[in-house]
Amino acid sequence: MIHHISGKSWPVSLRSVSGECVIYDGWSNVVRDLQLPKRTLLRIRITEDNNIEIDCFVENICGESFVTVNRYGVLIIIVIPDVYVTTCYSYSPVNDYYNIYAAGHIWKVETESINDNYVLTKGCPKLFRDLAIEDDDILLLMKMDSVTFELKIYRRGVEIAGNNKEESEDESVIEIPRDTYYKNVDFVSILK
Repeated sequence: MIHHISGKSWPVSLRSVSGECVIYDGWSNVVRDLQLPKRTLLRIRITEDNNIEIDCFVENICGESFVTVNRYGVLIIIVIPDVYVTTCYSYSPVNDYYNIYAAGHIWKVETESINDNYVLTKGCPKLFRDLAIEDDDILLLMKMDSVTFELKIYRRGVEIAGNNKEESEDESVIEIPRDTYYKNVDFVSILK
């Protein structure tokens, strides 16, 4: 059964095709009833009771959440879709900064207007480096409050889990920050 935030539900069947699980019978009813245009991005979650919940990102937005594809690796920015700004900020201006919550941590990032687009800039290089965000990763930002977004990262369609390291209770273990490590260690490779 597929469930949508609107309260609508549809019975569907799943089938294995070439080793991939696909939604089969009933999917056309979901598309028709929700009037989903082509190129709608879907977030699909399997619940504990083996039902399916979907979020539909039409024009890259769903409620107060938006998705963007990381295609700005050189610039290391997150572009906020125009339709998101006009939909969610029509009564208030875009903030100067936001908190991005991911993998149990918070990063502070700032916004700028570049070529008539709002983008998250300062703070993004550290966020990208810390979370190992790659080109073509899909970034899902879900608004938690007026200044905080929760970030989920999807690579090749699968959510990338955050790397929450357990702290050692052994007092003889010293943790070296990643930045310090990479600045002070030489790498040697062996040619074979």
